[in-house]
Amino acid sequence: MSRYHNYSVLGHLDLISRYDQQGVYPFEKVKLMVQEILRRVIDDGKGIEVNTSNRRYRLKDLPPAREILKLYREMGGRILTIGSDSHKREHLGACIEENRRELRQMGFETFCTYRGMVSQFHEL
Repeated sequence: MSRYHNYSVLGHLDLISRYDQQGVYPFEKVKLMVQEILRRVIDDGKGIEVNTSNRRYRLKDLPPAREILKLYREMGGRILTIGSDSHKREHLGACIEENRRELRQMGFETFCTYRGMVSQFHEL
């Protein structure tokens, strides 16, 4: 990741939470590693994807987890996209409005869409 910069947003940051049979891994044990990743993303002028699939998969938290989103915001991260992880037509755009509300409650003000890797900011 330190050499590759041709991306707009980092997606599926904590994908393992969807499949981990052992339960939720304590954030404090990975916080420094996550912080390092987020620092690189922010320094690169890139963003992260917030996924709405938590509702479809009945996860207890957003992907990425609220702790990660809070840390990202505290570190100065502002570039967010919202994706519905649509592998089926009926999932396209699912729960976008719910995630927008949650992100506003967390203190975020905007989200991005992209055209040709150029970000366009929109009010949450």
